[in-house]
Amino acid sequence: MGVLASALLCALLCTPAMALASPLELYGFGARSSAMAGGGVASAHSFDCVYLNPAGLGPLREKYVAGGLSFGKLDLRLNGQASGGDDTLATTFGLVVPLPLKGSMRDRLTLGLGIIVPQNAVARARAPAIGEPTFALLDSRSEVVGIQVAMGYVLGPRMSIGAGVLALGTLVGAIQVDVDGAGRFITRSEQELRSDFAPVLGLRYRPRDEPWRTGLSLRGASSAGFDVEVNNTLGTSLPLSLPPLRLVGVPQYDPASLSAELDYELVAGANIALQLDYKHWSAFPRPTNNPLATGEVLAEPDFHDTLVPRLSGEWRQAHGAVHLAARAGYAFIYSPAPEMSGAQSLVDNHRHLLATGLGVDFPDSDFPFQIDAWMQVHQLIARTHNKDAQQVVDSGAIDSIRGTGRIIIAGVTLGVRL
Repeated sequence: MGVLASALLCALLCTPAMALASPLELYGFGARSSAMAGGGVASAHSFDCVYLNPAGLGPLREKYVAGGLSFGKLDLRLNGQASGGDDTLATTFGLVVPLPLKGSMRDRLTLGLGIIVPQNAVARARAPAIGEPTFALLDSRSEVVGIQVAMGYVLGPRMSIGAGVLALGTLVGAIQVDVDGAGRFITRSEQELRSDFAPVLGLRYRPRDEPWRTGLSLRGASSAGFDVEVNNTLGTSLPLSLPPLRLVGVPQYDPASLSAELDYELVAGANIALQLDYKHWSAFPRPTNNPLATGEVLAEPDFHDTLVPRLSGEWRQAHGAVHLAARAGYAFIYSPAPEMSGAQSLVDNHRHLLATGLGVDFPDSDFPFQIDAWMQVHQLIARTHNKDAQQVVDSGAIDSIRGTGRIIIAGVTLGVRL
């Protein structure tokens, strides 16, 4: 699966027209899950399983292809001023393919694929000056290519398992600055885009003749970073020299996480689910490092692990040839960031996540398709970071940082059964 993900990533990066994206950890993946505030570990039944829980792919017996588009409006403010976070235009692509195996493997193994690609950049990195306030987890979360490949396997009538990988793009390169014989500056640049892989494992269980089902999903940490060396030979031609620089950072980082969900059928066609996510944010790396090897080593972010509760529900009803589904969800996203009292100013807030969506399905038509629309509102809880004058040399520049704002994002997905 890693070879396939790498091949697909290279193909996408060589296609200039493919320049859209959709973030994963922030908004979720797939219209159904996004409409349920990231819920669905125990109940997802389409290509969104590649991210939520690969075990859900196993029982799927129909080929399915889908494409989606979403637009997000970021209104993030630091001390009342816009933080500079860009709005997001995003697309997703999903595919489900049951493998036509025979014998004991018949109707047991299914392949799933999910792709996200940014509109304006393959991977965008912002490197603010040391101490400059920035929303470390929100400003550039939506601008990185991601490819997911997974397989689900049916162990028996009540249990399935799954495994997959998530690949993100990481930029590695070198820049050489020289002076030619005419005294002109010349620059040679080499860049290489590599893949960073994170495993995804899942388990799903539903007892016989019971109204509940449960799912468990484990995702490894995933990151999209950059590592570019800048060297020069200016000292051989000019009465000056510059030290070598190394630009290293991790603008996109999603922590390792463990998600457990219990889904209960209240009545026929109506389900409610409670999900709890553990996120290993204490491994969060420095977004940027000092470019000078002899420079001051920046302090670690010192983020802490969090638990994120999610409550979601879905109501389904058939009206003749039309099948309708209404969805809603809520999550409280605890911030992993401590108070930024020192030189670092990696701001983050607790936030409420409210989501809703509607699905319309025509499963029995000559052209069986479905349309799913969704919307999310992320409301940040205002938070003030007070600087410690003993830790910050130029403490008079910023005495405190107050972060506020909201994110509104909506999307639509069209899917077709093949």
